[in-house]
Amino acid sequence: MESQYLLNRRAIMFGEKAPEVKENKGGIAKVSEKKKQQDKESKPEKEKQAQWFKDRVKEISGKCMNCGGSTNKKNFQFAMMACAHILPKRSNMFPSVATHPDNWIELCVTNGCHHKYDRSWEDATQMKIWPVVVDKFKLIYPSIAPGERKHLPDVLRQEVL
Repeated sequence: MESQYLLNRRAIMFGEKAPEVKENKGGIAKVSEKKKQQDKESKPEKEKQAQWFKDRVKEISGKCMNCGGSTNKKNFQFAMMACAHILPKRSNMFPSVATHPDNWIELCVTNGCHHKYDRSWEDATQMKIWPVVVDKFKLIYPSIAPGERKHLPDVLRQEVL
């Protein structure tokens, strides 16, 4: 005794029956509606940040402010990586000053100065550039949203209080 499945398969194979056409349900969307909405809402912010980087690249000197190494001003991608934010631009840290004109210093990538600054506040305080960071931070501080000030590290908080 053969199953109904095998009887259907044999009938299709011998041309006695047309194969069943399955209805395409569409599958899983490549981008969800929620993600599309988030992207749509964040687009102006991304454009603002891209413009901020373009403006900073115009200002860079081509030399790291910490070690004097090259920041490759002629290559836009390398020049953009040389623009280190003084305060992190992440949405859960200091988004209110992410595009502040003074929220940056020029640090090279090749000698690791940018990475060393971003690694920890303790490392950043040991760098030659630290006095410049403190001066620029004092200019940025009034623009930081009150709810974001709780994220300030103690080494910078003591400079304004």
